[in-house]
Amino acid sequence: MELYVNNKWTECYGHCYIAEAIVWSENGNHASIYATGATAEEADAKLMGALRETKLLPETATREEQ
Repeated sequence: MELYVNNKWTECYGHCYIAEAIVWSENGNHASIYATGATAEEADAKLMGALRETKLLPETATREEQ
């Protein structure tokens, strides 16, 4: 499985920001994961927290590792 996260994907829609991550499997299946926030930083932080909570990112991952 491959995980793609890029904080440059975070965009403003209406009155909120949406951060996105994409997961691809070896079988060609994929899923998109979204998080929203009042600012781009908040949306990114929520997304990273959700990815850690679901064990898609290690607890110790830093922004440089992603």
